[in-house]
Amino acid sequence: MPKASRESGSEHRSRRDPESRGRASMAPLRVAPPLEELCVRSAIDNLDFIGDVGHTDANLLKIILPHCTAEQLQKIEDTTKGRDLSPITNELWLRHYSRKFGDENLKTVMDRMKKTNKFFKWKALYQAKLREQDDVEKKCVERLRELYKESSEKKDSRKLQQIELMPPPTKKRNFGSTGGGGSSGRFGGGGSSSRFGKASDPAPKGRLMKKARMEYAASNEAKRLQQVRKNPPGRR
Repeated sequence: MPKASRESGSEHRSRRDPESRGRASMAPLRVAPPLEELCVRSAIDNLDFIGDVGHTDANLLKIILPHCTAEQLQKIEDTTKGRDLSPITNELWLRHYSRKFGDENLKTVMDRMKKTNKFFKWKALYQAKLREQDDVEKKCVERLRELYKESSEKKDSRKLQQIELMPPPTKKRNFGSTGGGGSSGRFGGGGSSSRFGKASDPAPKGRLMKKARMEYAASNEAKRLQQVRKNPPGRR
């Protein structure tokens, strides 16, 4: 009696459905994105290089322009000729205004426009507020410069006052200068100064007198007078 062959479930299904083996071995196919989507992605990745978009479809611009910074959006609008982009960009400028200057400032501007019943494009409001901030910053910088200058001038003034209050340096006595009301000379008197000091100074006069006495004592005249005193003429 022949033995019954045992087959696995998968082999049995393969025999019943030969095409299943081919489908199992094939990987799932990915559908390529549409050309329009690829163009939009490329535009968003290269916003710095986008200029005039005058002939671009408005629906595409509504997808691309929200990814722009304020500077990129400004450049696109400035370079686009013959087309007003404000119907698309006005809402975008409102968002940039809120991000740059805060929701509170945005609410204040909106309330003012409602009260005055005058409405402006948010691009113009953004640029006006930006100029206002620049003016405030310039004034602050200028004020800081003035304060720094004033502080420096005060420091310099204090230094000058300290120099003026300092006593003058002591000067050495100048021998040889003439005094008032007298004649000058090497040993001149009468209020004049001499090489050896003032005439009123007793020390130089005493030295000169001592020197004169010594010279006189050593002279022949002094010796003769001394001899006469010892032996007077009438004495034997």
